[in-house]
Amino acid sequence: MPIDFVQVDAFTHRPLYGNPAAVVFDADNLPAETMQRIAREMNLSETVFLLKPTTPDADYRARIFTPASELPFAGHPTVAAAHAVLTRDPEKAGATLLRQECGIGIVPVEVVPSTAGRLLRMTQGAPTWREAELSRETVAAMLGCAASDLSDLPFEVVSTGVPWLIVELSRFEAISALHPDQTRIESACKALGAVGMTVFVERGDGGPVRLRVRTFAPGEGVVEDPVCGSGNGSVAAFLARHKHAEEASGGYLAEQGIEIGRDGIVQASWDRDGGALRVRVGGEAVIVASGQLFL
Repeated sequence: MPIDFVQVDAFTHRPLYGNPAAVVFDADNLPAETMQRIAREMNLSETVFLLKPTTPDADYRARIFTPASELPFAGHPTVAAAHAVLTRDPEKAGATLLRQECGIGIVPVEVVPSTAGRLLRMTQGAPTWREAELSRETVAAMLGCAASDLSDLPFEVVSTGVPWLIVELSRFEAISALHPDQTRIESACKALGAVGMTVFVERGDGGPVRLRVRTFAPGEGVVEDPVCGSGNGSVAAFLARHKHAEEASGGYLAEQGIEIGRDGIVQASWDRDGGALRVRVGGEAVIVASGQLFL
């Protein structure tokens, strides 16, 4: 029997921008090996498979695959899956909250009206931070930039569901001039237990968009991820720790995908409840293609 799927561009309301993800419906009877082969066939940074939930606390279950492996969680597939569910299921079309079951547990996704339609805002996992014992010269070689282009903040592996090596740059012009060494990035991130590297820089122009971001995950078969939700979640947790430690809440708008022609916008925020930090990441989405798998 054919299996329906859609392709969703996440973190944008414009078709052919943002980050594309395939969303495969009614995947309960697909073995993991077949899911992995489909993800390789789709050749997108992630493909998400929707299944019946295993708990009444969830609306649906999602399994997320890169071309190389399964992830417990990822940001733009979560936005894409929520958008696909809202579009396909008439019972959920007016929902204000979806509860996605995935490898890190239940991820709440708020449905918020926006000027272009709706913003899908997920609460990510509890942040963790680990120091990355890398020299400035090593990180500069990984990114193909000068050591002086790196900020003075530490290099850390930060996770809100997916571990990323987080690096801040010191000047805005440096981010578009990077020449990443994918082999070095893959090797270093594997040794650190990170899926890849997310780099950010302050725009510094006083506009509504505070940051520009780039994400590289060659070990997952993703040379550059157009717009990365989990990477931005890690950036938000990094900022909350290192630049806003005394503030109860904060947030930013980030642009990503500019250098590869897949412009997208991410809304990220955080707040503190006692000693716990909660990170939310959101964006818009649009379906650009639909079809069927014949297996």
